[in-house]
Amino acid sequence: MCTSFVLETLDGKHVLSRTMDFAFILEANPTVSPRNYAWESSTDGVSYTNDYAFVGAGRELDKYIFADGLNEKGLSCASLYLPGEAVYAPEAVDGKINLAPQEFLLWMLGTCATIEDVEAKLADINLVDQPVALLGITTPLHWIFTDKSGRCAVIEPTETTLRIKENPVGVMTNTPRLEWHIENLRNYTGLQAQQLAPVKFGDYIAKPFSQGTGTSKLPGGFTPPERFVRAAFLKENVVPAKNEEEAITNVWYILNSVRIPNGAVIKENGDPDFTQYVASMCSESKTYYFTSYENNQINSVTLTDELLENIKEPITYVVETPQNIKRLV
Repeated sequence: MCTSFVLETLDGKHVLSRTMDFAFILEANPTVSPRNYAWESSTDGVSYTNDYAFVGAGRELDKYIFADGLNEKGLSCASLYLPGEAVYAPEAVDGKINLAPQEFLLWMLGTCATIEDVEAKLADINLVDQPVALLGITTPLHWIFTDKSGRCAVIEPTETTLRIKENPVGVMTNTPRLEWHIENLRNYTGLQAQQLAPVKFGDYIAKPFSQGTGTSKLPGGFTPPERFVRAAFLKENVVPAKNEEEAITNVWYILNSVRIPNGAVIKENGDPDFTQYVASMCSESKTYYFTSYENNQINSVTLTDELLENIKEPITYVVETPQNIKRLV
């Protein structure tokens, strides 16, 4: 599952946001990975040392694994599920940077400053069919990212040779592929924020009930196509944010339209697939925003110069639970 999108503010800030919808409890919290963080690929044991620090939703396993993040150069990325479509190499290849799918974001944010950097290095990457030990499966992932230029790009490993896809809509969910979702928007050209006009039936003039009739065909389910359409419509029609603070408010309202309550979507094995957290990343301020399922408080971590200079080991900031309710009386 998962929904993501990119917004630009009127003062030129670029924000990538996402829901994390998953059945397995990830226990992810905002985590800062420092400069010079060293780690080994689980595919061939080759060691890598990251150039850049970054912050994202992470958890320590054999190494720190991140589902999304923003680095000190303003490159941000989120990984989402692409079941039934992702194709990986069966084994490591000599002369390539061999990575398990869950390590690709760790490598990208640690070594690339811009989308152009990612594009230039992409030919060297070989994604290997390597299971996550904790899950016992190889995660079928695709990635959406942006940087200070505002460019929105996607990588979908539907063939072993990776390539950049431009994303003109700035939204991504799950299977099917990005091109299908964009084409599917042609089914929703009648959506509008304005009221529908009255229609005449014989001598009777049918006037719209109440407000919101222009959105009456907006899909309301939690499938990837329905979430894609909702996010695309709301992103396009929300009042543009003047600054980063307004952008985060807009983001949380849009994400609330696709957040999945625990129990609303049940997998074949009986496990609920729900929104474990929502997150947003601003390329210019280098700030990561995070809200857990249990607590609607928005938390933030900023990659300040002081933090970047002093942190030597990964730091995880555990978000408080349960709900942070301010009692007025």
